[in-house]
Amino acid sequence: MRRGVAVWDSDAAMAFPEFEPNKRKVLFFCRGRGSGHAIPDIEITNELLRLRGDVEVRFVSYATGATTLAEFGFPVIDLGLPELNSLLDVIVLATKITGWLQPDLVVAHEEFGALPAARVYDRPAIFLTDWFVESERITMGTLRFADQILFIDDEGYFEEPPQAKGKVTYVGPVLRRFAYSLADRPRARCELGLPEGAVVIAVLPGSYATEERAPIADLVLRAFDSLDRTSKRLIWIAGSDTEPLRTKAGSRDNVQVMEREWQIDRLLVASDVVITKANRKTVVELESLGIPSLALSAELNPIDDARARSCEGVTFRLISETNAELLVSDLKRAMDRRPAAVEKPQPERGAMLAAQHIAAAIGKRENEPQPSD
Repeated sequence: MRRGVAVWDSDAAMAFPEFEPNKRKVLFFCRGRGSGHAIPDIEITNELLRLRGDVEVRFVSYATGATTLAEFGFPVIDLGLPELNSLLDVIVLATKITGWLQPDLVVAHEEFGALPAARVYDRPAIFLTDWFVESERITMGTLRFADQILFIDDEGYFEEPPQAKGKVTYVGPVLRRFAYSLADRPRARCELGLPEGAVVIAVLPGSYATEERAPIADLVLRAFDSLDRTSKRLIWIAGSDTEPLRTKAGSRDNVQVMEREWQIDRLLVASDVVITKANRKTVVELESLGIPSLALSAELNPIDDARARSCEGVTFRLISETNAELLVSDLKRAMDRRPAAVEKPQPERGAMLAAQHIAAAIGKRENEPQPSD
């Protein structure tokens, strides 16, 4: 057992993580593909616990999601599934866990299999998402089992399927709490040991779009080498690609490859431009901070691509159609853009609104008047 993580064993009774007595029980299913679901779920949960001292949350996840939640100190039931898994597997496991723990409320962040599981035991369910697809998809079919859908982005980017009509509340993007804004750029650069006049480029590919799935290292390094700036720095948050990328970077003393950076907002505001792999959560955060970015897409996720294309201050490119010369040109144009504002953003708004809706839903069904015989 990893710290804070219980790996699900359907053949054995589990003493961990049982809910505490006299607490309202929220079972929170967090999609495990990458960390982009766990991070906003943590923000929402922290707000919920501030609102309701009588509530306890138990997370269910797998793969990177489970690891991320545990690293932030949350108990997690790990389904033991890979990042790419079968909806049917999730339905079976979610049904067993829901029946075992009998929560007062099920919350599912893009974990569609948790919705029919909640319906089996007549548990109220709230679904979190920031995208919809065609109504014919089986994932959209599960939405009819949701009591409420909290859309954690703004309205207008995706059309609601019929199964969601009348259930959707738009709460706005759920972003991480930022300790740094553009007004703090000089301080951020000083703390990171970056020269005041240096051009700083950060690369944040996300944990899912690895170099194996979406290679950009050779392209970015060639472009960076060609960038005609006297003082320049490239900082790459590489995750599982750390060692291979350090090898590729070689003896370059102006390239830093880091496995992770917990104070990510400090790095963001210290950067002149950020390169992503079109991972939409990061792109939206950059937009909220007013930082120019380049989104390089390997066309792995049409939802990411659609959202990244809609953001201001973003240059969107397909990796397959981009060369080093074009990337240098894009970097120069991005660096020439000046941020629109330096006001500190309020990333807590979306998390706070989502938490308020979840708090209001706990125990709602049992308090509703029951029809008379």
